[in-house]
Amino acid sequence: MAAEGMKEVELQSGGDQPEATEIKPTGEGGEEDELEECEEMPDDPDMDPLEYTVRKVLPIPKKYFWESDRDPDNLSFRTKLWHRSVAVLGKMLYVAEYAGEVIAHVFGLNESRYQYVMDNMTKEDWEKAHKVNEEREAEWEQFRAQQEVEKETGIKSNAL
Repeated sequence: MAAEGMKEVELQSGGDQPEATEIKPTGEGGEEDELEECEEMPDDPDMDPLEYTVRKVLPIPKKYFWESDRDPDNLSFRTKLWHRSVAVLGKMLYVAEYAGEVIAHVFGLNESRYQYVMDNMTKEDWEKAHKVNEEREAEWEQFRAQQEVEKETGIKSNAL
């Protein structure tokens, strides 16, 4: 008897060999496609290397068995266990990230390194800091322009 979503195909062979029966998937894109694992790798260049490795090694379900219209009684225990494991681990990761975010906020790890200094600056201090920043940016632009000229001409400015 063939499994659900499969059909029996009889193979005829020549000679004295007995007939063999092979089971092939129907390939109609029915219910069996719902529970397939996601095999394509996302092309996100910002993907975390750990996530990329996990997706490469472990099959992630496209749709969990409790979300599909398929009868869960016909699924193997292994499939159910895998789907539940992936779902539980995903929830645990979400909770851990949330807890870490709360802890980082409580201890002030999300703030700027010198936030206490900026909080106590007066208006005059801010104006002075902006002026110094503009001067440094101008010096940097001048330095970069000088490097470009040296690169184009091949002559160092201090060689003259």
